[in-house]
Amino acid sequence: MSCKSGDKMDAQHREIRALLSGMAPRRATEAVRAAGLPPTCIVEVDVLGRSCLQTAARLNLSVDGLYKLRRRAYAHLADDIRG
Repeated sequence: MSCKSGDKMDAQHREIRALLSGMAPRRATEAVRAAGLPPTCIVEVDVLGRSCLQTAARLNLSVDGLYKLRRRAYAHLADDIRG
């Protein structure tokens, strides 16, 4: 599940999230940067364990905007993994 929104997370995105969550924060940040993405939204929520509400407030986004940003970032990571 994605940030208590009630929407189911794509299975491949869940696998990527589990992979990033298992990494050390610095290593996860570098992995996200290597894909050409800014690491803020993914790393803060999935690696550092901050809530979507806290992260959205810190980034001056709405929670829905943060959800969309995370979905696009996970889709980008999935495309990079597929090659």
